[in-house]
Amino acid sequence: MNTGGLYRDLSKRMGIVLVCLFLGSCDVMKEDTDNCGVYLEFIYDYNMEYVDSFDPWVNTVDIFVFDADDRFLFTKQARREELVGRKRMLLADDLSVGHYKVLTVGGLTNHFRVSDVQGNRLSPGKTMLGDVQVALERLSQTVSHEFFPLWTGKTIKVDYKADREVYPVSLVKNTNHFHVLLAEVGGSSTGRADRPVFTFEILTPEGAVYGHDNAPRVQVPVTYMPYSLEVGEGPEVLSEGHVNTVRLLYDEDYDYKLIVYDTRTGLRAWDYDLMKLLESRKPILRPDGSALPMPEFLDRQSEWRMVILYKEGENPSGFVALSIEVNGWIVWRNDIEV
Repeated sequence: MNTGGLYRDLSKRMGIVLVCLFLGSCDVMKEDTDNCGVYLEFIYDYNMEYVDSFDPWVNTVDIFVFDADDRFLFTKQARREELVGRKRMLLADDLSVGHYKVLTVGGLTNHFRVSDVQGNRLSPGKTMLGDVQVALERLSQTVSHEFFPLWTGKTIKVDYKADREVYPVSLVKNTNHFHVLLAEVGGSSTGRADRPVFTFEILTPEGAVYGHDNAPRVQVPVTYMPYSLEVGEGPEVLSEGHVNTVRLLYDEDYDYKLIVYDTRTGLRAWDYDLMKLLESRKPILRPDGSALPMPEFLDRQSEWRMVILYKEGENPSGFVALSIEVNGWIVWRNDIEV
């Protein structure tokens, strides 16, 4: 019996079977993921719930692909429902094997723009990664309109081998929403309920322009005013408003202010260090028992509810206390008269 020939025949047959299995697996993958290329998996767990909330919060993703020399190549967009498993994107159909860098922006709308430093659209083969900036569209240093949430992913390096490798892309939310109520205690609002008694604004130190590393590019003051302001329900609520801001940064060189104005006179009635207020609400620990730094807290938390209490004749400004609510937890400050 020619056992050597038998083994060679079996080896050949096994090789054919393995090739068929591989091709079959790619066919199966193709049904779900188009081909056997490299995929990006988008994750948004950098929040106070510490769970991946990409679905349902992030509706769209735009990726900007650069070559190994940091030159822009192309961009690609997808709605969440178009992604594999509602969170994975094929990097490209015909990308050459090699090294690339990918910048991801989630929830991009006409409220923000991705451009070079001159404000021009990215130009394939010309725009360099270091010149890319993501900026809030604004006509002046005062912003009073509502804008949709935006997420940014840290630029990642991709070694493209068409081997079905999956690269995770972690997103950070770059926008905040403040719901502010100014209420009266120990007094009467009779005759003042027809219009808001107070309005407010948030003064920030940086210009809402960020690089591909999500770091601020300019340091100029921008003021955010309510896009909605009205008299709240009940006679004790003098004013209730909503305002959006971009990313909040914890740095000794950055000065944030919450400022309240009397709508009857137009004069500044009260102001306070916004970062000091938000810092008082920061949990000491993460769920795993490790320390939670303030910069991380500001990136994880994006919804803020504040109640500022006013009492006529109590002190020069009339403001006596303030509460900050985060994820259902409330902290009161009674030393806000400064």
